Amino acid sequence: MKNIKSFILLLSLVAVVSCSSDDSITDPVYEFIAFQAESVTINEFDASTSPEPIVIDLLGYEPKEDITINLSVVENNATEGVDYTLSTRTLLIEKGNYTSEPLLVSTIDNVTGSLEDRSIDIYIESTSNPNLNIGLGLDSPTKAFIRVNIADDECSSTTDVFNTTNVQNETPWGTFPVVGSVNGDVVTFHGDLIAYGPFPNAKVDITLTPVAQGATKGSATFDQQVAGTDNDGYVYAFSQVGEGTYDVCSGTVSVEYDVVYESGGDWVYWYTITNKFKLP
Repeated sequence: MKNIKSFILLLSLVAVVSCSSDDSITDPVYEFIAFQAESVTINEFDASTSPEPIVIDLLGYEPKEDITINLSVVENNATEGVDYTLSTRTLLIEKGNYTSEPLLVSTIDNVTGSLEDRSIDIYIESTSNPNLNIGLGLDSPTKAFIRVNIADDECSSTTDVFNTTNVQNETPWGTFPVVGSVNGDVVTFHGDLIAYGPFPNAKVDITLTPVAQGATKGSATFDQQVAGTDNDGYVYAFSQVGEGTYDVCSGTVSVEYDVVYESGGDWVYWYTITNKFKLP
């Protein structure tokens, strides 16, 4: 009888141990797929020449089959084909690997300054394995999407930056103070514009035309125009040579023009001067 009781006790212990082992393996094993980072910032110029690689990680198990990942994009003040391009919207994690092939994000280096921050949110929309959890954490998953910030390489200023009394006219013969005023797409500079003696009434109206809508740089042009009367009593005029340029971000307007004066009813050429109107 003693042996029978011992045998029953042994069976009971085995049953308890077995149940305990079963309980330990019935806990859920979570397997996640997620981006490696929550956000990344790329420079407009840098990513236009060398695309930014973005990778997705598989966490939890070694896949026995290829896994296809479908992506979606939400744009924040950015437009595909204008500000950025994506190499694909479908990625692959090959059998036996834990990371995806890279998604390449390229920027388009345009000349348009943006008043608002630009970014795109890339989401893991779905996968070929429906049992995978998208993002890390069941309650509040993170890294289910990545925000790609596009850092503009142009400033967000407008041509109004030239509407100031604090402008310097850099010439081959020195730098002279002038006053700038802006009316629409025309900037007018008043001051010493001939780099030769005092000419307090000199002025020139220059039309600023962007290379593209919203661009921060472009051409600076004007037709021949009367600049005013000097203290010597002569009336002067400026006639542009070639095409000038402007750049809002660097605060410069560069033009070259002939200085002519009126004599006997005709305009007489005096000399040519190169001017760079520049903000300090």
